[in-house]
Amino acid sequence: MSLPPDFQALELPLKNNGDDNTDHYQNAISLLDAKTISWTSKTPGETLSSLSWNKSRYRLSTLSSPSTRISNNGNAPYPGSPTLYPEWMEGYWAVNYKFNGASFPQGRNIVSLRTAGAGIGTCLSLPNVGYSTPTHAAHFIKSEMIMDMQNKTSLSVHEDLAYNLPRKFEAFWSQSKILSVQTNGHPVTGGVNDNGKEQHPPPIMLSPKCFVTGDGCTPKENPNLHQPSTRIAMDFDGPTRRNGRLTQSVDVSLIDNYGGLLSGDNAHYASVKTYSQLNVNQELQTFYKEIASLERIKNQSDHIVVGKVRVAAFLPKYIQEYDAENNADYDENAAVAFYDYKVFMKKIDEVEAASL
Repeated sequence: MSLPPDFQALELPLKNNGDDNTDHYQNAISLLDAKTISWTSKTPGETLSSLSWNKSRYRLSTLSSPSTRISNNGNAPYPGSPTLYPEWMEGYWAVNYKFNGASFPQGRNIVSLRTAGAGIGTCLSLPNVGYSTPTHAAHFIKSEMIMDMQNKTSLSVHEDLAYNLPRKFEAFWSQSKILSVQTNGHPVTGGVNDNGKEQHPPPIMLSPKCFVTGDGCTPKENPNLHQPSTRIAMDFDGPTRRNGRLTQSVDVSLIDNYGGLLSGDNAHYASVKTYSQLNVNQELQTFYKEIASLERIKNQSDHIVVGKVRVAAFLPKYIQEYDAENNADYDENAAVAFYDYKVFMKKIDEVEAASL
């Protein structure tokens, strides 16, 4: 299957967010306490000058059924670049999220069930807002190729989305069960242009499905599943409001991000990720930004990382207009809800991770 011309013209950038990139760090940190966060504001490292709703949303056809929409790889928004993390994030972790409050900067009356995070599973960064998770495992992978391409920067680790998001989803929502996962994993093979971008078409295509049974999950069957990714799709079994338990699908694209370390201090990292999400069965499109700070606690033999996560949820007016009773005036370019969490991570080995 060939890519549409518009997608073929894009490139997948690997941003060089090195140790001296303190602007990225400071900008991200400031958003953790900001009273307003904008969708289209120009920030350091953004690859798109205007993240319009039209460019950022999934394109659905009324002629396609929910079961075929995820396999239609042309429906996803343009991809961003994979988020890179410090070297000390490599390996397996035991993770806990603790709810730290929600706020509604434009008034609670603006928020509806069409807002990211208002319904369970509508925001994969925090799948069940208000809930504090039990301990679950996470995995981050170091790439020597990225180190070479990024001039030996200490940001050479990527998140293993195929491993992490199913576990996070079930930790936040214990009544759910992930059935399969796909990513647009893309091996970093070299070939960087003068702007530091990899000279290959972006990975729009999703990998084959990796099933909970283990089918389709081996490196031979699915070689790119755990590679740096900007898109993930999952099928899951979960309860619904009206129809009991159903198999449902969710598709999430990282459309922009930036991050960096505090200048002169390798122990403090922060990032901002911009997401577009489609809950396929509900035909529900949501938009949100995830702001995170991570601090490596020094002089700890058990390797502890503590942090904060804030999700800023947005509600475009074209979505809000579906709710006939909600006609309040508001700024669609500004977040309508903030969800704040604290994060605690402890380094573990692969065996212990498998037991969580």
